[in-house]
Amino acid sequence: MEAVVQVVPKIQGGHSVTHEVSETDTNRARLRHRVMRFGFAVVVVLPTLIAALYLWLVAADQYHSEAAFSVRSEEYSNPLEALSVFTQVGSSSGSDSQILYDFIRSQPLMQQVDADLDLKALFGKHPSDFVFSLEGDASREDMLDYWQRMVKVAVDPLTGVLTLQVRAFTPEDAEAIAQSILNQSGRMVDDLSRIARQDAIRFALEDLGEAEVLLRDVRRKVRVFRLENDIIDPTEAAESQMGVIAALEGELASALVERETITSFAGEEDQRVKRIDRRIEAVRSQIDQERRRIGKPTSGPSSLVDAIGSYEELLVDLEFAQRAYTAALAASEQARAEARRISRYLAVHIPPTLAEDSLYPQRGLLILLVLICSLAVYFTGLLIYYNVRDRG
Repeated sequence: MEAVVQVVPKIQGGHSVTHEVSETDTNRARLRHRVMRFGFAVVVVLPTLIAALYLWLVAADQYHSEAAFSVRSEEYSNPLEALSVFTQVGSSSGSDSQILYDFIRSQPLMQQVDADLDLKALFGKHPSDFVFSLEGDASREDMLDYWQRMVKVAVDPLTGVLTLQVRAFTPEDAEAIAQSILNQSGRMVDDLSRIARQDAIRFALEDLGEAEVLLRDVRRKVRVFRLENDIIDPTEAAESQMGVIAALEGELASALVERETITSFAGEEDQRVKRIDRRIEAVRSQIDQERRRIGKPTSGPSSLVDAIGSYEELLVDLEFAQRAYTAALAASEQARAEARRISRYLAVHIPPTLAEDSLYPQRGLLILLVLICSLAVYFTGLLIYYNVRDRG
């Protein structure tokens, strides 16, 4: 078959120019336009139509329940407040809220709520809705992914308030799931508060026990020292002996004065002088003996001087142990008072709501998203096609 050539005259620059358009090029252009229209229908119209039909005819209505709550600390006045340093109210609200946020999105909470309400039965009420419904044979991992899709929680970083939103296929189911989450969260907060109090008291009691053991050990050493040296307080014993020496020295001084008085009018051979000399000699001997007793060993293996040094070291250890025990005892009482004084609890600001109208799935928004994505795919394909054609 011969191609038909169409001659089109055109005046250009004062000269007549003809353009020849073959019938083959015209057919190719028509085919290209048909392919583009077919591609638009397949890539854009068909997915959007399928999405619209599914959302309006198959997808089940979803209802949501909302709640707002936070972790708060309650403090009670206590007579020991002046001796204690307590944590300020709300100082840990941020960390508590973050812990609660992670807990709500976790598998343990999902399993606890599942044990209470049977989530597979609640989320699998519409098996025909395979996009938004939970499969009956879903694994724990699949259930957790579905749980995080249906249960949304947000934390206000300034106030620590958590906002919970739960979706389900009936208003009652959504409210029941939200209430179960609040109940389990309250138990978790109570458990954390109880464990924190027990830990604080346990650590304080451990410190008190160590201080008590140290004090008992030092007291035992003091008792052993007294038994070995047969002396209660070597310092007092030394002071007592020094008092004896001082008295003997006073007696010696009196004897010397008396001898000087007698020799002033009597000779050295006088019997009174000889008696005083014997007395002076005896007193001096007694003084020397008492002084030697201070440096000689006691009934134990050490001298009184050494005993005084050892005893003073024991006294220092005893004072340190007593102070450590007193501080540990005060710390344990403070820990007990703080445990009684501060209590964390879950404060519910907005209880779970019961929806009247279905807001999910957001059909209009989802259809619009499908349309936008389809158009993006379609025009991307066109750009690629024209780019390849121009290069060819």
